[in-house]
Amino acid sequence: MSGTRFAQGLVALMGVFYTATSVAQLFAPQWFFEHIGYFPPFNRHYVGDLGAFTMAMGVGLLFAAREPSAHRGLIGVVALGSIIHVLNHLYDDWLNAGLSLTQTVPLALLALVMVMVWWRLRTQPQT
Repeated sequence: MSGTRFAQGLVALMGVFYTATSVAQLFAPQWFFEHIGYFPPFNRHYVGDLGAFTMAMGVGLLFAAREPSAHRGLIGVVALGSIIHVLNHLYDDWLNAGLSLTQTVPLALLALVMVMVWWRLRTQPQT
């Protein structure tokens, strides 16, 4: 598989992840809170707000997957947002005196994938 195809696949996969997450946040916020993002107290409005922003990232990545090198900026912004998200989780882990293997570690791996894709694309000519 060529580097471009691999980048397309990773960007598309991340787009599906962010879009699916946002659908749960927008249309099943109580379920999302209970099963994925359990940070009490539950607030339907804030979970919905998160879903709105996550949807934009997911749909943007799905669009960018067609030609990742032409959308390096968008991919970089999503990578940055992913890193900031991980830092927020690390802060909570620090406050709770432990690393969350079910939350922080998977999010860190996803952020790392986004950074790696962006890093690889930054050296390719923009189309």
